[in-house]
Amino acid sequence: MANTKSSTLLPSGHQGRANQRNRTRQALIEAAAALREEGLNPTIAEVAERAMVSRATAYRYFPSPQALISETATDRDMQPLEHFWKPGEDPVKGVGLAANALNKLLIGDEVGLRMMERSFMTVWLENESGETPLRPGRRMSYIEPIVDSLKDRLSARARKRLKQALSIVMGTEALIAVRDVGGASVEESLGAAAWAARALVRQALEEEQVRRKPARSA
Repeated sequence: MANTKSSTLLPSGHQGRANQRNRTRQALIEAAAALREEGLNPTIAEVAERAMVSRATAYRYFPSPQALISETATDRDMQPLEHFWKPGEDPVKGVGLAANALNKLLIGDEVGLRMMERSFMTVWLENESGETPLRPGRRMSYIEPIVDSLKDRLSARARKRLKQALSIVMGTEALIAVRDVGGASVEESLGAAAWAARALVRQALEEEQVRRKPARSA
């Protein structure tokens, strides 16, 4: 029987290790960015040395220099959410703008996009700890503030489901799916993802409104 891995969230007892892995990943990205700013095209070994981690550790996070460089560029160029949405503004419009901003950044370097996804899959396949390897989760820095702004209009359960649903339409795997399976052009991919994000927020709000509506007496 084929091996399967759990997709559940890490138990609280593992949070310390999860935080450490996240810090290590970020240290590698920052080291790569610093080396590139110095005019270098660094190897994984050089990045590991600058980040003060072992070469083996660095390869567990980034199987190739290209994947690391692509992630570095994405981290550098990602705009803060406040550039196109602030609390109190329309969440439907905001989530469409957020989806477009992130996906446009990623698809701007489609080769790098696919290298990042291959890197994520390689780390997942080679992971032997039994824990789900961390992904950067950049999309959640856009999704969570927008959805949390709806706390007076959506239940906690509805907000959680909406965050999960929105994670499907932003990011590397979302773009690869719509490009390869949906046969979409770059512009069509961006438009479809933003449309889907807006539709998900509208649907969540409509469902919650129906749920809260008092039932008519017979």
